[in-house]
Amino acid sequence: MKRPPDMRPFFLLTLLSLLSLEITAAQSAEVAHIHILDSGRSTNLRGLSSRDGSEIWVSGSNGWVGHTKDGGSSWNWLQPQGYQQRDFRDVQALGNGSAVIMGIDTPAVLLKTTSGGTAWKQVYFNNTPGMFLDAMDFSDNQNGIVVGDPVGGQIFLARTQDGAESWQAFTPVFKDSVLSGEAFFAASGSNIHLEDGGYFLLPSGGAVSRFWNSSRQRAPVLLPLQQGILSAGPNGMDVQGNIIAIAGGDYTKPGQGDSCFALSFNGGRTWEPQHALPGYGSAVAIINKHTLIACGLTGVWISYTSGKSWQTLDNTPFNALLYIKKQNRLLLAGPHGKIGVLENF
Repeated sequence: MKRPPDMRPFFLLTLLSLLSLEITAAQSAEVAHIHILDSGRSTNLRGLSSRDGSEIWVSGSNGWVGHTKDGGSSWNWLQPQGYQQRDFRDVQALGNGSAVIMGIDTPAVLLKTTSGGTAWKQVYFNNTPGMFLDAMDFSDNQNGIVVGDPVGGQIFLARTQDGAESWQAFTPVFKDSVLSGEAFFAASGSNIHLEDGGYFLLPSGGAVSRFWNSSRQRAPVLLPLQQGILSAGPNGMDVQGNIIAIAGGDYTKPGQGDSCFALSFNGGRTWEPQHALPGYGSAVAIINKHTLIACGLTGVWISYTSGKSWQTLDNTPFNALLYIKKQNRLLLAGPHGKIGVLENF
């Protein structure tokens, strides 16, 4: 009589598979949770910056600035005197209680504190008609750059080399000029990147979406993003070596994710259009060459496939995010003064 086959290996394999699925599901549930650090403030946060993950700054509308020295456990909220109605779309942490905030227009101003926000001084003022600042970046605590919408057919740029104490406007040398209707976005304060040596990377949008690299002084490269209307284009960028990720889209259509993400592995010389984000993206972070996290007005998403596919982590709207590599933490900031942290991803 023929003996029945031994089913024990099959049952063991099945059990291991079920356990693996349970572990994966548990990990996914953990990843999907965003812990809210603070919320409820009457401000739309777009600025987010930290140098070490412990001292964190956020900035937004109605003149509000938030500051923590303990990684987000407790927050100090303030409004610089005389600027309570301003929209501070970007902030830069300089360390040891020092920071710079960017007031976008009417007129455009930059304010600096060295006292954790208890006192501020105006370090830049510009009331030129049409002036509108979009984003700011520092390569260290001394060298910084700010970009604004074109004025008189020229990209507006100013830089500092003394820790934001003084700023000088300058005109870069490119083999092309901005087109009519081409400008920049102030969605997350991450649309310009300053490299060591003073070179900068800058994506434009609106009538046309292009990538500008001042180190090459050549014509900008066309980006595979939504463009052709004033509300569409790149809204956030992250740079890690030669890897550059850009998120964007049409902010008036936040649920439309087509042509909202592009990735370059060669410093921006060529771009790979990826699968659509689940929606309009205002900011993006490169975790590694395979893993990216983006956020927008319809949620927060993660990709483990270099942007070819995305998973929704949370449906909460956020404007800005920041990856703290040494802590493996991702900070987020958005509407209603909401500040969150994503860990264990």
